[in-house]
Amino acid sequence: MKILDLILKHGVVTKPYPFAPYDVGKNFRGKPEYNYALCIGCGACGIACPPNAIRVNFDTQKSILWHYDVGRCIFCGRCEEVCPTKAIKLGKEFELGVKFERLDLITQAKLDTQNCLICSKPFASKRFVDFVLQKLDCSNLNPKRKSNAKYYVQICPNCKQNSNASAMCDKNYQKVE
Repeated sequence: MKILDLILKHGVVTKPYPFAPYDVGKNFRGKPEYNYALCIGCGACGIACPPNAIRVNFDTQKSILWHYDVGRCIFCGRCEEVCPTKAIKLGKEFELGVKFERLDLITQAKLDTQNCLICSKPFASKRFVDFVLQKLDCSNLNPKRKSNAKYYVQICPNCKQNSNASAMCDKNYQKVE
C-alpha cells in the first residue's frame, strides 16, 4: 500500500514504451533518412563517415552506387553536416532490429555518371556536374571565365591535368586573373 500511495502522490514516472510510442527529444540523433531526389552523388557523406557506414563508389561504367549500412552507423551526424543539398537528415527512428536478414539494414541507390568531354570516361555523377553548373550560373564571374569554368567542370581530372600542362607549355599561354 505504501508504493501505491507514493504513485498516487507523485504520479507515474515510467514510460509505457513498448505499448506506446516513445517521444524523443528535439535534438535526438536517430537513423539517417536519405532523400534520393536531393542527392547529387558528391561523396562528401562517405568521406565524412567515421565507421564507413556510407560508401559512394563506381558500380559500373554507367552508374555510381550510394551504399548505407545501418549496422555500422554510430549516428554521429557527420553525414548530415557535410551534405551540400541536405539529402541526408538524422531522423527520429531508433528501433533498427531486423528479424533474419542483415541485408535489411542496407540501403542503396544508383546515380548516372557524367562522361568526360575529351576521353569519354565516367568521372562523376551527372547530378553533381549539373549542381556545379547551376552554381556557376549564379556566380558573378566574367563571361569568358565562366565559360572556361563550365568546360573544365565537364572533363575528368586526368584530362584537366593534361590540358593544363599543355597550355602552360604553349607560348601564347596567358594567366587568367
